[in-house]
Amino acid sequence: MTKLFVALIASCVAASCASVRTNVAVSHSLPANQTAKTVAILPYDGMAPAPGFAANAAKLAAQLRAKGYDVVEPSGGRAPDYIAFFTYRIDGGTPLNRGASVAHPVTGSIITYGYRSTYSPATDRLYKRTLTVEILDRARFQPTVGTSFASSRVYAGSVTSEGSCSTMEAVIDPMLMALFQDFPGDTGQLRTTDIPADAACGLERFG
Repeated sequence: MTKLFVALIASCVAASCASVRTNVAVSHSLPANQTAKTVAILPYDGMAPAPGFAANAAKLAAQLRAKGYDVVEPSGGRAPDYIAFFTYRIDGGTPLNRGASVAHPVTGSIITYGYRSTYSPATDRLYKRTLTVEILDRARFQPTVGTSFASSRVYAGSVTSEGSCSTMEAVIDPMLMALFQDFPGDTGQLRTTDIPADAACGLERFG
């Protein structure tokens, strides 16, 4: 996974492709070098699965397998060691000032990164995206006990990003990559990472 990430960065630098700027927060009590564990992926109880959940859960499963986990079905087979609750959302976007824009240097906020033509319009809307993965110890989790979710939780990771992409489909791969770039990571860790993306959604460097 690390070699793939380095290769992706190198190819994107050469091609000057876009990035997704991610902010990652992690808290966990997972052992540093544990033996392989089974994990099932589920949407949160009482919440309808997010759009495209099955396809995106498969992407999460690929990331977990790359870290040595055995991803199993949530029912109909052996009981998993862990349950990974997974969700993500995108807001309706915040309108930005529209009109002629000038070229900006490659330093500054996420909105002003990268050069734009003097006559190109600014991004219409700025979208905020959130992705959350919480892993529970199944043996300790009692769904009917209100405090059980927090007491059985062994990992909580969240990724936020904002940019011109208006769908999760365009950014969920870079957001998952950011979360698993250093998994499980140091508990209490907060980090910002620019993850190469296939294409920008608009004229800005950050999608």
